[in-house]
Amino acid sequence: MSEPISLTVEGDALIVIGAADVFEDRSVRLFFTSIMGASRIEQGWRCPRRKMTLPSLVLRVNNFLESKGLQVHSEGIADDAVQRDIERRRSFQRAKDAAVELRSGNAVLDITDVERLLAVSGWNFENRSLYPHQQAGVVHGLTAVNAGNFSVPGAGKTITSLAIATAHFGNDDIDCLIVVGPLSCFAPWEKENRSALGTTLKTQRVRGPSSTRRLIYQAARTRSLLLLSYSTAATDKTLLIDLCQRMRVMLIVDESHRIKRFRGGLWAPALMEIARHARVKLVLSGTPMPQSGKDLYSQLRVLWPAGELTGPSDDFANRADTDFDSILREIVPFVGRTPKAALGLDPYTIQEHNAELTGIQAEIYLLIEDQFRRLVQDFDSWRDKIEALKRGKPIRLLQAATNPNLLNGSDSSYKLPQYSIANPTLMQRLADYSHRETPAKHLVALEIIRDIASRTETGQKAVCWSNFVRNLDQFAAFIRSELGIPVFQIDGRVPTGDQSSQELLPVTSDVDDTREAIIDRFLTTTGPAILVTNPASTSESISLHSSCHNAIYLDRTYDCALFLQSIDRIHRLGLRKGQAVAVHIIEARLSGGGSTIDTLVAASLRSKEAVMRQLLEGADLLPLNETEDPLTDAQGDDKDIEDLLKYLLGEQADGTSV
Repeated sequence: MSEPISLTVEGDALIVIGAADVFEDRSVRLFFTSIMGASRIEQGWRCPRRKMTLPSLVLRVNNFLESKGLQVHSEGIADDAVQRDIERRRSFQRAKDAAVELRSGNAVLDITDVERLLAVSGWNFENRSLYPHQQAGVVHGLTAVNAGNFSVPGAGKTITSLAIATAHFGNDDIDCLIVVGPLSCFAPWEKENRSALGTTLKTQRVRGPSSTRRLIYQAARTRSLLLLSYSTAATDKTLLIDLCQRMRVMLIVDESHRIKRFRGGLWAPALMEIARHARVKLVLSGTPMPQSGKDLYSQLRVLWPAGELTGPSDDFANRADTDFDSILREIVPFVGRTPKAALGLDPYTIQEHNAELTGIQAEIYLLIEDQFRRLVQDFDSWRDKIEALKRGKPIRLLQAATNPNLLNGSDSSYKLPQYSIANPTLMQRLADYSHRETPAKHLVALEIIRDIASRTETGQKAVCWSNFVRNLDQFAAFIRSELGIPVFQIDGRVPTGDQSSQELLPVTSDVDDTREAIIDRFLTTTGPAILVTNPASTSESISLHSSCHNAIYLDRTYDCALFLQSIDRIHRLGLRKGQAVAVHIIEARLSGGGSTIDTLVAASLRSKEAVMRQLLEGADLLPLNETEDPLTDAQGDDKDIEDLLKYLLGEQADGTSV
């Protein structure tokens, strides 16, 4: 048997010494020369560090040699790296074994013991008792150590994670808690912390210029809770790693699907690197896979940064495309999901309202319909007609059915320019529309709001949804002038200060928490109040259910996930038993009840709803299969476009007349 191969660190290189015959193996030579860029020395190889850390270099070489069945002996710094890796593997296996036992019904931890620990650590059970599904989440998080909580929106992931962190503090496992997420999650964390722990944890938002943020990190002490945005964490990566080396840190990534980018970007690589130095990790998301199974990769690498749950990125991508079930089987011990059915919520009611298009709005809508018919008539094949219809951006029909004045300006959310077409009649109707007529849906919504505002009992508040920001402006002004009640507005133009829409560095903004302040004023206003907003701006970490139990939809797109997620803002855990929640949907109709594109959207959403509810609210982890383009999701899939084409032409898919 050959003598063990020795690994020692000299300066910035790893020295690999062994018997000559070992290094004559072709695969071994290729590894050292082509992959590691090593140079041959007497009795072995000299491997430069290059872009790797020395511990990573040691482990790479050590693991390769062991995979070849060779015995390896490491010394000094090299041995420290190997021993840490051995302990990491053992830690992962211990956590996996315990989590598997928990899934089998053999819990290592007892919730009674955990809650006793929480009480000793300052938890106020009078203010924040844990629901059964939250108790299960706490036990799972403590058992799996580094875990993903992918429970549905509104299940209480924040309070569950705070309980896990409190137990770790109580066991003296950690010194400091760092939460990274969108700015909208800060207020829920602060609120839950105050309610459950009072002043036990010192909470601070890490904001302001770099000098201020540096002082915050330096001042962090035992039982600190620091709240950071993704971009702040990416900017301050080095400072956060220093903090992790100074203190035992628990890292929680909230709304973790925001770091789903498989390659590139700034947030995901930074958080994966920070996670290498954190003692405990959690990731939280109600929709962990917006596009595909690959969205899990970065989130899982935060939990176990060495890749225990993922393997190499290319292998993971291939498995996500060809054998996703195998990934789910491997990660299931480390992830938990509470379905919406487990929350015990009373069902909400849906009330449909027709808005008959009359006058100029009806003329505009019919003229735009005719323009789309003209657009597709020159194409012979059905496929060419569908592609032409896509290029024509049929979302214009949704704008016309909602508020024709939307066509007179651009829309940054969907990257739509101002509508322009060589039709003098149509363009003239559009030019002076806002001065001559009120959109039909605005009038219907006015009466719904008037009824809600007139109630003497609780429930005088409503959230009004529209996907078009300029429609929010006009509708808010209309309600203020007609009813004189408080109207609050949130859309993408209201700053959040967390730069969450784009990965920019560095962070210098110290913008006030405007969205939080608006929502707080809306919810605490005495008497009637209206919030007008778009789903894209208030789809995450926003809870309106404390005093708002009515939703009014001025328009809906084909994006079923966005529609259902918006309902979750008012239909979530914390509603008192028997509290009525009403969803009002306004659909445009032509004179005599004739259908419009709203009719097609409603039919499409009904057909998608069962599947989408299973994806969003079920117990299984499945990708939503959305695209990266909001316009594509809003305009629908190929079937939606084909149904629209049939509607426009009155033809079957084979081209024969209906």
